Amino acid sequence: MSRTATIIAALLCIAAADSRAVKIERNSAVLEFTYEWPAEASAIPALDRKFQAEAAAVYRRSLILAREDHKIYQQQQRGSIADFYSKLWTTTGESRELLSLKYQRSAYTGGAHPNTDYGVLLWDRARRRQITVWNLFLRPQTLSALMRTPYCQALDSERRKRRGKDWKLGLAEFNACPKFTDLALAPVDGNSNGRFDAVAFIASPYLAGPYSEGKYETVLPVTRQLIAALRPQYRNSFEAQRQ
Repeated sequence: MSRTATIIAALLCIAAADSRAVKIERNSAVLEFTYEWPAEASAIPALDRKFQAEAAAVYRRSLILAREDHKIYQQQQRGSIADFYSKLWTTTGESRELLSLKYQRSAYTGGAHPNTDYGVLLWDRARRRQITVWNLFLRPQTLSALMRTPYCQALDSERRKRRGKDWKLGLAEFNACPKFTDLALAPVDGNSNGRFDAVAFIASPYLAGPYSEGKYETVLPVTRQLIAALRPQYRNSFEAQRQ
């Protein structure tokens, strides 16, 4: 790790240490509710306010729905089933310029099983606003040009591991390679040195396989070609992995 990267990582750790992870938990007979975000996010006032507001709004909507569901459960004599909602934000990495977060969201409203999906948030510190991974590039299409083939190959390799020899399923969409726009794409700092060295491609259940297979998370290394395609202000936030 370079001296500059070490200093940046230390400063980020100090900022996070001065803040705290936040967990909002509100449980009742009709709803179990949890919303969490890490210290790295609460250290940014605009993000902290965003999550506070979202948690409050989602709780209000979930509670209204849970009360309606509870009435239905009682009418159907299904016992004291409670709805639940959970959203957990975690940090996948941060640099002087960027903070990368991903979430897992799960909800149950009386169906056959809970619904779970995954998403990301990328925060530009200098501009003090949320951006997308596509905004990192001089030309957004470059990401697909460089990583589409490696991603699809890695995804099929994981499908073979999970499904066995006859890994092709009957439904075509469970064998296809999902569009990048349907996935959650998160830069990852694997060694926590203040620079992103990989990109995680997260397919929520049903996107790359049936619900029973859960999510497919594929992590690909950052390359020199990828860094060269980034906007100049973001290049120092990334480092290439040795191939």
